[in-house]
Amino acid sequence: MDFIWLLVLQLTQIEGQLIITGHSLGGSVASLFTLRLLDGNLLKPKCRPFCITFGSPLIGDFGLQHSIWNSFFLHVVSNQDPVPGLFLPSGRSPPTSSHSQTTGYKPFGTYLLCSELGCACFDNPDLILGLLKVISSEVAGGLQDVDYGEILRNLKERAICKGLPQLGERFADPFSAGIIMELETIGFNQTKLLQHNIDINAMIRTMEAEARILTQKNKASDAKKLNDIKRDMTQLEWYKKNSKVLNTGYYDCFKNQGSRRDINVEQFRGNLTMYWEDMVAQVQRKPQKEGATFRTRWLYAGTVYRRMVEPLDIAAFYREGGTDYINNGRSLHYKLLQQWYEEDVKPPSRDNLDSKKQKVSGILTEDSLFWAHVEEAILSCELLKSGNCTLEQGQSSWDNLVKFEEYVMEQISNYAASPEIFLEESRFMNWWRLYEGYIDTCSNSHRSPLISYMKNRSYRQYG
Repeated sequence: MDFIWLLVLQLTQIEGQLIITGHSLGGSVASLFTLRLLDGNLLKPKCRPFCITFGSPLIGDFGLQHSIWNSFFLHVVSNQDPVPGLFLPSGRSPPTSSHSQTTGYKPFGTYLLCSELGCACFDNPDLILGLLKVISSEVAGGLQDVDYGEILRNLKERAICKGLPQLGERFADPFSAGIIMELETIGFNQTKLLQHNIDINAMIRTMEAEARILTQKNKASDAKKLNDIKRDMTQLEWYKKNSKVLNTGYYDCFKNQGSRRDINVEQFRGNLTMYWEDMVAQVQRKPQKEGATFRTRWLYAGTVYRRMVEPLDIAAFYREGGTDYINNGRSLHYKLLQQWYEEDVKPPSRDNLDSKKQKVSGILTEDSLFWAHVEEAILSCELLKSGNCTLEQGQSSWDNLVKFEEYVMEQISNYAASPEIFLEESRFMNWWRLYEGYIDTCSNSHRSPLISYMKNRSYRQYG
């Protein structure tokens, strides 16, 4: 076990693609290890594990077939290998029966089935289960060595193309034709399948019906979700605008929970968070190239959401007595949205800064963690003013405040902070009054660009 955890510790430092492989029973171990990494969220966000097994027996169940991790697994199976059939469900229930869906080990992920004729990929678990049963019944008894290296070399060298005409008009539609061609590519014609009580025509009809239903559900669900999040974002925009009238800002209004409308915002925040957590999870499940395209398409909306809603999460966190939100309270989906944004966005040029200056009055603060930094700065000020700290704690708090000054001045210089931070009753202005009082009381000679900026009331011209 110590060796395993040492290996896991090393893997947590990897960024980029991580490929995990295993052969025969070792493939089962590779699958279980990959599942452990995924389930424990042990890897860095940029590290995307992918498990490839060769001749591995089944280890999944009905639940795993419908998990979010199917796209992380590819199982290569030879039609001469009996090992993948070791743990097949017993009995003669057809693959689509309710009994077969709830008992025994199940295939999950994508299967690359290989024969001397070629290879074909399938991800429908019922079809895969049926094909594995055919292979298991036809392979001679006893374990035998299958050279998967040779199979892969042949796969690399060979490309098999078949036309639709030979399938006849009955399979002229692409969905049916694709499945039939792939099956014939690896030696599974309809006659052979019928000999094993597998009605491929019925299975294709079921798969087509399921695909149509899923497509319709997804379209209807996506449209409704999109309308709902637009409505919820509009509600938050309205809340933000009306909070400004109170000379406080929406962050402080939500944190103080002074009226029913502040409490009602909780519902909008929850709806938006659930939507975007799901969207981020979808990106993580997609192959890397497809996920990158998806990210780019949704990046702007995700960034607006993060800048609008994460401050509310921060407000709730500190209202409940939390400390160090960045390390102790921040959701993974915010981290990923920020990471993807920073990977795709270039630093602003001088021309862009001039444009931002003109528009700063209506922006959301760009750093969605701004208020977490403010709250930590207030805690540092309060600790220093109380005097109830060790010399080391006091020095650490002071260092944090100096860093905070530099951070805030950078936000102001880049026109990245909303003018709302300067509203008289905002938490930022509360911090400034605490900090200014501490410096004056201690006769501290410390000076900085931010101190000059605030003492000279230059912020009144900001935005």
